Amino acid sequence: MKKIVYIGGVSDSSLERIREYISEKNKKWEIVLLQEPESIAKKETVYLDFSDESSLKKWVDANGKDILCVSARGEKNIPLFQKIIPFLPENVLVPSVDALQKSTEKTLMRKAFRKSDPSITPKFKIIKNLDEDFDVKSIMKNLQFPVIVKPSGLAASLLIQSAHYPEELEEILKKMKKKISSVYREQKGRGTPAVLVEELLEGTIYSVDAYVNNLGEISFTPFVKYKTSAQKGFDDFFLYERLAPAKLSKEKIAKAQIVATKGVHALGLRNTTTHIELVITENGDWKIIEIGPRMGGNRETLYEKCYGINHTLNDLLIRMPNKKPVIKEKVLGYLSTIYFYPKKEGFIKGIKGVKKVKKLTSYLESIQHLKKGGKSLYAKNGGSSVLKVTLFNTNKEQFIEDKRKLEKMIHIETKTRNLK
Repeated sequence: MKKIVYIGGVSDSSLERIREYISEKNKKWEIVLLQEPESIAKKETVYLDFSDESSLKKWVDANGKDILCVSARGEKNIPLFQKIIPFLPENVLVPSVDALQKSTEKTLMRKAFRKSDPSITPKFKIIKNLDEDFDVKSIMKNLQFPVIVKPSGLAASLLIQSAHYPEELEEILKKMKKKISSVYREQKGRGTPAVLVEELLEGTIYSVDAYVNNLGEISFTPFVKYKTSAQKGFDDFFLYERLAPAKLSKEKIAKAQIVATKGVHALGLRNTTTHIELVITENGDWKIIEIGPRMGGNRETLYEKCYGINHTLNDLLIRMPNKKPVIKEKVLGYLSTIYFYPKKEGFIKGIKGVKKVKKLTSYLESIQHLKKGGKSLYAKNGGSSVLKVTLFNTNKEQFIEDKRKLEKMIHIETKTRNLK
């Protein structure tokens, strides 16, 4: 029995997709979830102490000959993946530890891009020593406002902020200095806390997932369009909407793929699914925002619904010898995931429209992260969305109508104090 090994947690829906494929194709595959002792167990879970090299070696020695492929979902699991890679048999196709480190720490990523081809990345400055006073004039010596300020080893939009003038940048850096260590601990940030300051490029943001084989050959999935909080009038920086399909000409897609390819090769990534975020500037140039050695958020559902792509399976196939991912481009429907934040931080007083949303024709799913009484923070202060709603429809007109209704339905009220 060959083993499909996942490092860390995997969603129930992902596991079900693989179970169904194994059953339908009568594959002699066994799913194994290698998880830390404190993790919630599933029927495929095998607990392993990733801090103990002897435990890792012992498990690999006992099971290595049966491993078909190894994958890790989410950036929080990448550090665990890095720890077991040195003990895996040479025939198991995995990314290098060095490539994983470069693609999960923003400062190392930017350095790799700059060394390979400076044109694919915005100009940037790395601040390593957070104990010293910030010299804004020195930081901005080779940069121009506006800039974006990012912690180096955190996922999503945590603590990311934009600055448009020196005093604003100084204020942001001081606040980040106070919060970064605690957020790193809570979110299991990668590497030593550091800050990246880079030029903020005006343009439209897109993302794409791609599969990289052992030879560095890349297979791209269709592009996805982003709408940011700034476009919706928030004094914050987070992903407001993820939308597919994206309207891009073949020429623009080809240029974006060239830039993305340069970025993947600069990081040295192999044998992995990659999530690539790019911005196309007003003059038509593509720049890389970041590349991660993982699937993008909600991509399994998005690609399955919109294109009939089995993203879950492809993530495994790219890690198997002599296997290729199956990619389809025919549009089957329209999908949007919207992340709702309140206009003001505070304790949740009420969330209106949650039940009504579920009655929309295009309603697919929703996840509520905070309930009444919960404290909601902006993304720039370490908070996450209160509510996430996904719509899907094969009828474009109905989809557009429901998306507009959704945005009008949801209202999140907050209060400054949580008085019972």
